[in-house]
Order: sequence, then C-alpha cells, then structure tokens
Amino acid sequence: MRNIYGVIISYIYILLVLGLVSLYAKKQKGDPEIPRKLIHILVGNWVFLTPIFTAWWALAIVPLNSLLVNTLNRKYRFIPAMERQDDGFGTIYYAISMLILTSAAFFLKWPTLSFVGLLIMVYGDGLAAIVGKRWGKRRPFPFAPEKTLLGSAVVTGLAFVITLVCLLVFQGQGALRAADTPTVLLIALFTAALSGFIELTGKEGCDNLSLPVGAGLFATLCLQFGETGLYVFLLMCLVILWLALRWQVITATGAVAALLSGQTLYALGGAWLGASLLAFFLIGSVASKLKNNQKKAAEALQAPGSARSWKQVLSNSLPAGVLVWLAYGLGDHRLILPAFAVFAAAAADTLSSEYGMLSNGQVFSIINGKPLPRGLSGGVTWIGLMAGIMGSGMLSLFALPQFGIKGFILCGLLGFVGTLIDSLLGALLQAKYEGPDGRIQEVPVHEGDPVLSGFPLVTNSAVNLITLSVVAALGVLLL
Repeated sequence: MRNIYGVIISYIYILLVLGLVSLYAKKQKGDPEIPRKLIHILVGNWVFLTPIFTAWWALAIVPLNSLLVNTLNRKYRFIPAMERQDDGFGTIYYAISMLILTSAAFFLKWPTLSFVGLLIMVYGDGLAAIVGKRWGKRRPFPFAPEKTLLGSAVVTGLAFVITLVCLLVFQGQGALRAADTPTVLLIALFTAALSGFIELTGKEGCDNLSLPVGAGLFATLCLQFGETGLYVFLLMCLVILWLALRWQVITATGAVAALLSGQTLYALGGAWLGASLLAFFLIGSVASKLKNNQKKAAEALQAPGSARSWKQVLSNSLPAGVLVWLAYGLGDHRLILPAFAVFAAAAADTLSSEYGMLSNGQVFSIINGKPLPRGLSGGVTWIGLMAGIMGSGMLSLFALPQFGIKGFILCGLLGFVGTLIDSLLGALLQAKYEGPDGRIQEVPVHEGDPVLSGFPLVTNSAVNLITLSVVAALGVLLL
C-alpha cells in the first residue's frame, strides 16, 4: 500500500501545481516565462517524495506519465503555461531526466544521483532563467551569447549549495560511501563549476537533460570513488580539454561529454581504461590536425567541421561506458576487457581514415575493390589499413596491466576488425548524396536532397556507434 499511497500523493501534488500555476498564468499580465519556470521548479520538488517508494514500477509511473503528457502537450498545447513558443524539447528532456535519475538512484541505492541532479536542474536552471533575463546585462560567453553572467552565477552558486547539502545528508546512506567535510566541499565546488558550464552549453532545452544527468553523475562518482588518482585524472582531463577547446579540436558540449565519459571509465573500469580514452583522444586529435592538399579535398566530401561534438564523443565512448556499468552491476571484471577493445577499434578507424586521406595510395572499395574518391566512406587504402593496425596495437597496450598478453592480442585483433567493419558499414549504410560537380559526397548540398545510397539518418557518428557496439558485443562473446 505504501507505493499506492506514494503514487496518489504524487499525482495530487503535480495536478495541484499545474492547476494553480495555469490559473496564475491566465490572470497575470507579466512575463510568460515566470509561470513556465514555476512549473519547472515546483514539479521538480517531486524528488522529495521518491523515498516513499519501495517498488520501481511505482516510482517510474510519475516520470513516464510526465513524458507522455509533455510530449502530447508540446504538440497540442493543452497546458500552455508549460511550453515556450519555440521548437525546443525542454519539457520532454525534463521528464526523461526524472526517469533516468530516479531509476538509477533506486537500483544503485545512490540517492545523490537524483537529488543533486534534479534539484540543480529545477532550482539552478529554473531561477537562472528568471534572474538572468530580468537583471542580467553582461553576456561575456562567446559560445553562449544568449546566456548572462548573472544567470550563470546563479546556477553555479545554487549548484554548490545543493550539492553540499545533499552530500552531507546522504553520505553513508544506501550504498554510498561516507566522506569527510573537506572532501564534500571539494566535490561541491567542482560540481558547481561543471554545472555552470553545462548550463551555458545547453541549446533548445537540452540542458534539462545534460545538466541534471551530468551534475548528478559527476558528484556521485566523486563521492563513491573519490581518491587521489581520480582527482589527478580529472585534472589532466580538464587541462587537455581546455587546450582542445582553445585549438578548436572539440566543442563545448563535446568537452562536457568527454569529461563525464572519462570520469565514468576511470571510476568503474580503472585507471588504465581512463588512460586509454585520453590516449585515443590525443592520438585522434593530432591525426586530425595533419593536413595536405589531398586531405583537404577529401574532407570536402565529408560533413563540415573538425571539432568533435558530443555526438562524436559519445559514438566513440558509449559502448565502453555501457560495458563498465555492466561490469559494475554484474560484478564481472572480465567485461572491462572489451571496453579496451572499443578504444583500440576507435583508434584504428581514426588513424586508418586520417592517414588514408593523407597518403598517395589508391583508394578502393572494401566491398568490390573498385576505385573510390578519397574521403568517401567505404573506401580504404593499404597505408590506411597499416595505420589502423598501428592504432589498434597502440591502444591495446593499455589492456596489458590488467589482462596480460591474451588481453592485448584480443584487443588488437578486435581493434583491426573494427576498422574493417566501420568501412563496410560506411559503404552499405552511410548516407551519400550527389555533389554540385556530380561527385558523390556525404553531406547534402541542400536540405532535403535525395539520398543516392544508404540511409539519411546514418551519419559517420552513427556508423562509429554501430561499429563499436559490434566490437563490444564480439568482445563479450569471446571472453
């Protein structure tokens, strides 16, 4: 009955909030953003009711129904106070965040995941929009020209207070470790800085997903796995990502995804796996910066922009992230080995592609051996394949300390197989279009141009994700 009561109380509370704020929105003549943010903040307080639930099905009913209602309301606007007059998916991301974080906190018994993440979103992001819009004047952020300094300061300050209080309250509860006060203060400070940066990078409401998940995950992993090695690793990541941002090797959203990926891999998979991610990023970044006229012409056939976005970061790191979470949840250390193979395959594919475009060798189709334009997915060169073997071998070295020579050999083989799979999928599935000069290329000249081959939604990032997921699955089967 406790779970039934929890569901009933939750619905009474949320319906009461929606009703009262909708009534206020009809009567008030001021800024329409205020009612929207009131709902944003008040509905988010539902997280305080989550300790009532002892069954996941009851806990998940509220965010699942919110996801359904928010999706329908975005189209039909039957609760106008909830939506902006734009095309953002903020309310949908809001419900997804509630579902992900409360579910993860329930199963892992890490309450800081949901409380830190959701409260920073509802209070930090919610009040920042109101305060920044009303009183904020300075907009000093070139990558976020619409965000104010005051609004960012509100997010950062509230994130510090929320993280500090939540960690002090929940440490030692459930499956969480206890930490001393100086450590909690340090975690709160770092989480606040990260939260402020994530909020700045959010576009079209996506910070309703990236901010709570990023802040909750970062603070909880620091509390649960915090040690000198992890903090040194995070400092190294920050330095490398700062340089990468300056050199335009990665975007701001890509940097956030890379930092959280690195922290997760180090915390759950160990120091050598975290180092493997850093090595892949450095090797790939250096290779992408090497240019000659051949490579510039080849890159013209591909999607523009060399800076890695969050999509590119996750397409290369997500399969390894899934493996380390499975290893942690199932208590099976062996599952970390295929995660090393994922980065071996990612490095092999990157070096194969980059050095293939730099070389003078003949480009031929991996399917039928016929000549192809340099830079087109599905084309390979002998020099590129040799570079792929080298990249796979270099990244496989990181598996040696934990899994020995057998782990090194398995990762090396899977890494090279991965680059072959990537080329095969690129030839068969990746979308290709007719260029202005009649040549085949991977980016349409105009939006809506017909696809000559492949599928419109299958980009290079999608091919990378599919390839590395196949490599991960093969690695698990070969354990």
